[in-house]
Amino acid sequence: MTYSEIWHRIATSYDDGEARAIARILIEELFGLSYADIVCGATEQLSADDTLRLDTAVRRIEQGEPLQHVLGYADFCGNRFCVNGSVLIPRPETEWLVDEGAKLMSTTATSDETQHKAPHSPKRILDIGTGSGCIAISLKLRLGDAYVEAWDISEEALRTAQDNADALKAEVVFRKRDALKAEVVFRKRDALKAEKEGCSEEECLQGGALVSSAPTEQAMDSINSNEGALVSSAPTEQAMDSINSNEASTTAAPWDLIVSNPPYICNSERSAMDDNVLLHEPHTALFVPDDDPLRFYRAIARYALLTLNIGGSLLFECNTRYAEATGAMLRDMGFEEVTVSDDCFNLPRFVRGRKNSHNQ
Repeated sequence: MTYSEIWHRIATSYDDGEARAIARILIEELFGLSYADIVCGATEQLSADDTLRLDTAVRRIEQGEPLQHVLGYADFCGNRFCVNGSVLIPRPETEWLVDEGAKLMSTTATSDETQHKAPHSPKRILDIGTGSGCIAISLKLRLGDAYVEAWDISEEALRTAQDNADALKAEVVFRKRDALKAEVVFRKRDALKAEKEGCSEEECLQGGALVSSAPTEQAMDSINSNEGALVSSAPTEQAMDSINSNEASTTAAPWDLIVSNPPYICNSERSAMDDNVLLHEPHTALFVPDDDPLRFYRAIARYALLTLNIGGSLLFECNTRYAEATGAMLRDMGFEEVTVSDDCFNLPRFVRGRKNSHNQ
């Protein structure tokens, strides 16, 4: 099978330029061939087994399956994440959330040191609607000692996210880096009920969330040793003593950063979407009713007002149609320093707000 034959088959579902790119990436990833090898006819020299493997992959793409599902992974922030039908495929523009979140946490850390505020205390980060876990895990890899928690309503998505955290932790160990950097606490939670439900006593204790000031470093070491589980094991008695000593002061520990890329595509926009998205990515992670496109943003923002630390930030990825409206909503709710930022395609997609007042 020649390269020309391959991309022409794919071109039945994509334009010629995109078909060529997909064919090249597919061959490079499946067989480790360079573009020079491909154009010089290397695919015609494949074994019978490899030719069958290539033909099967091309057929799946012809039938509308995304390239990332055929390969089994997608690249995001320099790492590879397993993807399947239970999670959205990570998009390159979403990397902004990781870059901005890491920058905010690093800036806050510097400010805390300047103000002599326990610089050793780990930052607390929450990713709502984690899907593949790409945002939460990337933030953990970037920041290292932060406590990162990630929620999703889908058990299948949480299993995929946990697999990604485990796999990337193995990669970290292989590279002889900190073996704990890819660990994230994953929980099954409904974003629309977060404000009403708060967090259970068990979850709060496991995450150190009944503490008004961060747990001691010794306590956090004990907690972090269990973070990789879908539901963490209980901390040691010594760690619990450190947490319980501060329980009376508050019912939910603040987050320093809440980040979310929630469902934001209106049902009326379905007709403009490609089949490879409509037929192969989870609709619960994609769509919202036309009459309430900001429903997830409103619910998450309300929860953020209750649980963000003073000076803590909320980061959203948005439908470009509603980014300005999302920013306006945050201002109306009392968030300060609200900004709307463009994505890599110069479209308004990201909204940031900061909680600066005790009265919010």
